[in-house]
Amino acid sequence: MKLEWDGSRSEYKTFMVLSLVVLSCVLTYYFHFVLRSGIVFTHFYYIPIVLAAVWWKRKSLWVPFFLAGVLILTDWTSPLKSDFLYDDIFRSIIFISVSVITILLSESIEKSQIKLKTSEEMFRSVVESAIDGIITTNLSGNVVFVNESFQKMFQCSEKEVLGESVKKFIPSRLRDKYDEQMDQFRKTGEHQLVGTFESVGLRKDGKEFPFEISLTNWEGDGEIFTTSIIRDTTYRKNAEKTRAILSAIVESSAESIIGMDLNGNVLSWNNGAERTYGYKTREVLGKSGSIIFPPGSDELSYILKTIGGGEKIDHYETKRITKTGEMIDIFLTVSPIKGISGDIIGLSAIARDITQDKAAEKALAKSEAQLSMITTHMADIICQASKDGQYIYVSPSVKTVLGLEPGELVGKSIFDRMHPDDQSRVTSCIKDGLGKCITRSVQYRYMKADGSYVWLGTKGTPISDEGVVTGFICNSRDITQQKNVEDALRESEEKYRTLIESAKDPISLYDENGIFLMANKSGAHSMGEEPADLLGRSLRDFFPPEVAKKQIELIKKVISTEKGLDLEMFVPYSGKDQWFSTSLQPIYGHDNRVHSVQVISRDITDIKEAQIKLEQALKDKDMLMKEIYHRVKNNLMVISSLLNLQSRYIKDEEARGIFKESQERAHSMALIHERLYRSTDLKHIDFGDYIRTLSTDLFRTYVADPARVQLELEVEDVMIDINTAIPLGLIINELISNSMKHAFPKGKSGTIMVKFKEDGNRCVLEVNDNGIGFPSDIEPDQTDSLGLQLVTSLTQQIGGELELERSPRTTFRITFEEKKVGKS
Repeated sequence: MKLEWDGSRSEYKTFMVLSLVVLSCVLTYYFHFVLRSGIVFTHFYYIPIVLAAVWWKRKSLWVPFFLAGVLILTDWTSPLKSDFLYDDIFRSIIFISVSVITILLSESIEKSQIKLKTSEEMFRSVVESAIDGIITTNLSGNVVFVNESFQKMFQCSEKEVLGESVKKFIPSRLRDKYDEQMDQFRKTGEHQLVGTFESVGLRKDGKEFPFEISLTNWEGDGEIFTTSIIRDTTYRKNAEKTRAILSAIVESSAESIIGMDLNGNVLSWNNGAERTYGYKTREVLGKSGSIIFPPGSDELSYILKTIGGGEKIDHYETKRITKTGEMIDIFLTVSPIKGISGDIIGLSAIARDITQDKAAEKALAKSEAQLSMITTHMADIICQASKDGQYIYVSPSVKTVLGLEPGELVGKSIFDRMHPDDQSRVTSCIKDGLGKCITRSVQYRYMKADGSYVWLGTKGTPISDEGVVTGFICNSRDITQQKNVEDALRESEEKYRTLIESAKDPISLYDENGIFLMANKSGAHSMGEEPADLLGRSLRDFFPPEVAKKQIELIKKVISTEKGLDLEMFVPYSGKDQWFSTSLQPIYGHDNRVHSVQVISRDITDIKEAQIKLEQALKDKDMLMKEIYHRVKNNLMVISSLLNLQSRYIKDEEARGIFKESQERAHSMALIHERLYRSTDLKHIDFGDYIRTLSTDLFRTYVADPARVQLELEVEDVMIDINTAIPLGLIINELISNSMKHAFPKGKSGTIMVKFKEDGNRCVLEVNDNGIGFPSDIEPDQTDSLGLQLVTSLTQQIGGELELERSPRTTFRITFEEKKVGKS
């Protein structure tokens, strides 16, 4: 059976003390009377009573006095005799004094223990209630104490922490750095508190978090301990990061963000405000924000009053003035700024410059009007369709293209008038556009109002709402003519390919490096290959290096200049010399740039050999003609000389004159043959140069006094055929000699002018003088003069027309048509 105490703690102490007192009394009597021991020995049994008194604090102070009384009573009743005053009273006084001192000391110790316990409880209460984690480690780095915040911070219990290394809570990659920091800390002194440093903690679940740690060393029971206060800085780091992000957003914002106090003074001014209003931050901080309000405006007072009343001013449009005095339109929102206590301490104004937007709105309105006019008359059809292919909007231009009104299509499916053979292709295109949300193009036939079909080329762009395609904007164009052209082009390409393949001349296609891109059968067979075997091979594989190099240079020239070349090429090939007539033409790609060259070659070796022989024969002929002209010229000169010699023996002046005229006519013909002999062109002569030479020779023959009669020449260098030049030379000879002989008789002076020029497709020869004039009763074609008869006859021979003007100067003008062979 278990005995339990049901009373209070103080009653329990009283019971124990009384029990000890009674026990002491019994023992004292026992030793006095039974054992006859000395009184001093008896005193040892008072020790438990004294200890009980100490345990019971001041309330047990009566115990020593009670025990002294018991001592005196037992000694007085004892049959043993002793010195009553010395043995009992003195000893009782000493006993009581010792007991009182003992009780006082015990109370002092108890108070110290109470204070220590209270301090310990306060410390523990503070440590346990601390928000920061607190951990104490010994010199080896093992944990001896952690508070509850540490356990929550690192997600572990006290049992899991005590005795473990503190590095368990540091990521492995940072443990060496942590050891360095701890070693540095220990070098600063055993009891010195150092500044905090930052590190990273490792929770039980493996997640890391930043913390700030403060360390201090202290000594207890001869051992050094380290207490660390750890603060989770995740929130602070995030707050700093958020603050930095917000600050960056504010500063980088294109919108103007201004902070003001309730007096309207500027507190903050971001970069957007600098760009919007033109003022730098240093120019406006602490100054009134009224500098950006238009003069005479009371808007700032209204804003301050409204914000001071706790109201927010939502988006509205207003005007501001910049540093340069420019008035701008802005879109503004003003919100109150509250302090920690909730009082309104200022305002934040966010504004966006909408000056350009306002101008854009006006331009947009104008553009919309223009767009409406354009879509009415444009050749393309603009429409909007749902994702199911139902028309939502159709532009008025549909009337021009299809002969239909927009209302006839809106609300209906695009497939209603589409050719059945094209519907599957359009359906596939729509599905592709819906699935991939990309712009697609498709061609199909569509029925017009008259029942005929036209080809439409449509480009459809998806319309999306939050990533979901809801329909399409389509641009359709009548491509019927284009399709017809494409069909014709395709047919032409087939014909071209057939022509190329059936051509007997080698036809090849090269890139800029002389690589075969295509070759017909004739071209491939001429090289002993099949067309497919030539693809990708180079000209260098078939021709000598210098020949291949020259051909590649020609190909590159055609590509760079984008101009074709036609030339004859000498090519040593297959052990023999061959000539080819080659045509190089640029081939354009889809980007309208030349990427390759088509070469058509024809073997003209036989023709070239015949040509060489013919050229040699022509050279021989030219030599023969030159020899003939030279001999004719010599013969004419001999005739002229013979006439000159014969005229010396003629006494009759008239007969002598006839001989002299014949001599000059022979000389004029000889002069032409001399020009032909000296010319590279054996069929044409430079008639301008001929006139200058013939006129000068005649002038020297007939004019004895050059100071009296002058010769003026205005002639062009015109190439004249020999069949025309000889009779024309005789005409000039007759007309000039006639003027020199008859126009200036008896010392009369004047000028003779010779003109020759081209007038369009005709040539004009004119000989005039300002002499005595041509008789009015004589016509050139009716005169008996041999010279004029020759002029008339020779003019008819060259198919010319003869005109005579008698005033103001006597002028003979001959106009004839001659094949134009160019000027020298």
